Amino acid sequence: MIITAIALALAAVSEPNPLVGRWETKPSPKGNVTGLYMKADSSFEGFFNRKPFVTGTYTYKDSLLSFVDNGCNRTRGLYKVIFFSEGDSIRFEPISDTCTERRNGMGKTIMGRIK
Repeated sequence: MIITAIALALAAVSEPNPLVGRWETKPSPKGNVTGLYMKADSSFEGFFNRKPFVTGTYTYKDSLLSFVDNGCNRTRGLYKVIFFSEGDSIRFEPISDTCTERRNGMGKTIMGRIK
């Protein structure tokens, strides 16, 4: 019973995942918008102009986002997530990602939280 109480107490004080929710870029000069839906179950979906283009799973701890998606031969990407503008905006700093196209795209991406 004591172990259960300790587990419940730890769960109650654990930080909520700040990535959970919907995120979008501002429209590009051509009007394109990239979006992410980060789910609490550690899965995510990516959208381009509101059409799905990628899915995967992730972990987030100590500002580090580690994920595998259905592109890039299922290689893992590791990025530092930088929150700004009172936590309503994010950008990604590549740490380790052998997928050049994904690394180049994410390194330039800035997203805002959709409320």
